[in-house]
Amino acid sequence: METGKLQKMKLAGYKDVKCAKGTEVSSYTVLVNPETYTLNYETKINTEQAPGTSSIAAPYNLSLPQRLEFEFLFDGTGALMSEGVPNPFEVSNQQPVNEQIDRFKATIFEINGEIHQPLFIRLEWGALSFVGMAEKVQFIYKLFKPDGSPLRVVAKTTFVEALDKEKEEAKKKMSSPDLTHFRTVKAGDRLPLMCHDIYGDSTLYREIARVNKIINPRKLKVGQQIIFPPIQKQ
Repeated sequence: METGKLQKMKLAGYKDVKCAKGTEVSSYTVLVNPETYTLNYETKINTEQAPGTSSIAAPYNLSLPQRLEFEFLFDGTGALMSEGVPNPFEVSNQQPVNEQIDRFKATIFEINGEIHQPLFIRLEWGALSFVGMAEKVQFIYKLFKPDGSPLRVVAKTTFVEALDKEKEEAKKKMSSPDLTHFRTVKAGDRLPLMCHDIYGDSTLYREIARVNKIINPRKLKVGQQIIFPPIQKQ
């Protein structure tokens, strides 16, 4: 990369989370690079005590997906051209702001008919490389023509990290039997299936029911906390 050369942030859409080279479906290049961005890291910490103990044996539960937050600027005043900022669109700088927003939304929000969901987005800018999906966008309209048409809009955007299956398992360690796992029962959860997901063995549900003092493992209560301790298979 040439030092000192202006590089614009680019969002490229893909049908597959691996974002393989040459499989780009659509893209969007920002009009003005953001002044700042926020990259959030978060882990879920367990605060429940294991049965028969007075302390938390393994407080770590899992690592949550990263979240990337920043603001996009959409401008239809033409003022940015006078500042020497090149326009990424193949049209004039006077392109209506609503058309700029539509192009942006077509890349990050439009449902793709083949995968039945929005595209996976690879965001590239300098040292930043992030793969995820748009979680939410808040459009703030700030400047208008006399007829009420918008001239300048700021979009506060949040992207959530997306990983392929192998990377997700390695990062979250959701199926590792040598860690203590804590789960909150949701509607439709079944103890044998939960055991299969964590240990790879659904027959362990009786042992897990005994550890958690569950009288009827077939009737779990929504919101109930269940502890899945480390096991050593013979």
